[in-house]
This record gives sequence, structure tokens and C-alpha cells, in this order.
Amino acid sequence: MDCATCQKWIDLDLEGELPAAERRELAAHLAGCAECEKVRAEGAALLASLAGDRLAVRPGFRDAVMQALPAAGWEARHPRAWALPLALFALVGGAAAALFGISAARLGASGALPGAAVALIDLLVSSLLAGSGLAAASWRGLGAALGDLLASAPSRFVALAVLTLALHWLLLRLLRRPVPADEANGRRGTR
Repeated sequence: MDCATCQKWIDLDLEGELPAAERRELAAHLAGCAECEKVRAEGAALLASLAGDRLAVRPGFRDAVMQALPAAGWEARHPRAWALPLALFALVGGAAAALFGISAARLGASGALPGAAVALIDLLVSSLLAGSGLAAASWRGLGAALGDLLASAPSRFVALAVLTLALHWLLLRLLRRPVPADEANGRRGTR
């Protein structure tokens, strides 16, 4: 047996997971290898030291910790709060299915599915082009407004910057606000 395999088996033996046949083979190797015996002695001393430092955990500790945690955002919502998003999803899905069916019917029996797929791809490309044009126009407008603001009075720009930073700071404070454990448990209990 080589020392690398022996050291892996030492860890398993110290944890009580080494089978009896391999334990005998390990003992035979340890009898002839002082280095591996030293590794085993150090490992046993470390486990003994760790065992002495263990803290007793009271029964039910895990459940108490889990109950004290605040509810996640999706857990805190009442099931009725999901009704509108699900209804909108169903409405959009139904509209997409209807458009797909109508476009397939117009194309005729031959090649309906490929034609409908091409029509949907064209629709997607058109909407992306329109969206990018709108975004570009919006940025140009914003750039023009900021240019006018900077040209007219630098103090207005500084006031706008301070206001923007203050609003961002307020938003971050509200997002990071801790939820007291009793309030989170109250929300869980009302479901």
C-alpha cells in the first residue's frame, strides 16, 4: 500500500467509515510506516480536541431558527396577489396562440407552420427595431435636456445630482430595512 492511499484510509478510519478488511490492511501498513503513524496520531489528537469543544444544542433549535427568519418576498405575498400576474400571463399566451392560429390559417394548408414561424420572427424583429429606435430617441432627448440644464446654470445641475443621490440613498435604505422577527412571524401566521 502506498502512503497516499493510507492517508485517505486514515481519515475514513478516524471517522469510523473504513471497512474491516481495509482496516486490517491499514493497521499492517501503519506498523511499518512511521510517517503514516504520525499522521494518524495527529488526526486522532485533532478529533479529540474538536470533540471536547462541541456545544450541546437544545432540542428544537433548528425549528426555532427557521421560525425566526423573515419571510422571503414571494412567501410574504398572499396567494391572491398572484391572481393578476397569472391572468395577464394567460391573456398574453392566449393572444399569442390566437395570432399563431390566424396566421397559420391565412397561409393555407401547405407550409402553415413554417410560414407562421417566419411571421412571428418578423414580428419580433420589427418590435426590436421599434424599441431600439424609441430608446435612441429617448436618450437623445435626455441628452438634450441635460445639455440645456448644464448650459443654463451649474447650480441646477448640482441640485439635481444631490436630489438623485438622496433618492437613491432613500431607496437603498428602504430595501435594506430589516424586518423584525415578530412581524415576519405575523405575516407567516396570516397565510
